[in-house]
This record gives sequence, C-alpha cells and structure tokens, in this order.
Amino acid sequence: MDILSTLKTKSSVLWEILLTLGGVALLFATSQIEIPLKPVPINLQTVAVMLMGLTYTPRRALESHLIWLGLAAAGAPVLSGFAGGLSYFAGPTLGYLIGFVVSACLMATLKERFSLSSWKSDVMLCLIGTLVVFTLGVSWLSYLIGFSNALMHGLLPFILPGIIKAGLLCTALQIVRHYRRG
Repeated sequence: MDILSTLKTKSSVLWEILLTLGGVALLFATSQIEIPLKPVPINLQTVAVMLMGLTYTPRRALESHLIWLGLAAAGAPVLSGFAGGLSYFAGPTLGYLIGFVVSACLMATLKERFSLSSWKSDVMLCLIGTLVVFTLGVSWLSYLIGFSNALMHGLLPFILPGIIKAGLLCTALQIVRHYRRG
C-alpha cells in the first residue's frame, strides 16, 4: 500500500470516528433541552434521533446510540436532565431509549436502501421513526403504569410537539441540501 492510500484510509477512519462521536455529542446536547413532564419529559432527543436517521449510515447511527447509552449505563450524565446510571434502564424511559436506537437505524437503512432524499420521503421516514419510538416507549411504559396511563402520559402530550419538530427538521434539512447543491 502506498503512502497516499494509507493517508486516505486513516483520514477516512478518523472522519468516521468524529462523525460517530459527533452523534453522541448531539444526543447528549439535545437531551438537555427539555420541558420536564412526568414520567417522560419533552426534549429535543427525538430531533437528534431523526436527524441521524436521515443523514447517517445505519452503522454510524447504531454506534452513536450505543456509545451514548453505554455512557449512560456507566453513570455518565448524558441523559435528559444530566442523568445517568443503570436505574434509567429500568425506569419509564427505557422503551423510548431503545426506540431511539431502533428508529435511527431503521430510518437510515430505509433511506440508504431506497435512496430517499426528498422532503416527502424525509417526512415519511420521520413518521416511521416516530411510530417506532412511541410503540416501544408506550409498550414499556404500559408495563409500568398501565396502558391508558401510558397513552395519557407517554404519547398524547408528544404528538403535536413531535409533528412540529419533524416538520421543522425536514424543512431545514431540505434547505441545507438545496444550498449544498448550489
């Protein structure tokens, strides 16, 4: 292998690592911007999840989420409200945390497989991702507090904010794509 191709390979690996860690930082930062509802707060984590699902490869999305959750499990204060620790993996947000991972990976896989890049496809992917997050989140919450309470506290307050966040994200992403194309 010549020196130029070795440098390109190392540069590419470094770029991948930086993008993955950037995803972790994005998840951390958006976790801290919240409206503290109980038992599940409204925050911008879903915006980060959807952005990563729309722009990352499935592997990079998975790696970023798993590192973020690994840090949380180890006690690093990376979750909403600067929380962390294993107790959060048995609490009311567990289903949503798992939903974030599944959602971002599924969105990235669908986007990659079908070469989707329009505003409509982004909205469709965000809808799919949101359904995954809510399905897993409400399912786990139902186990803890009952189905009707899970719907009242873990779904209904999040529908309108979710629509607004997804619409703004998809619109902003299209604007960025438009300007990148020239």
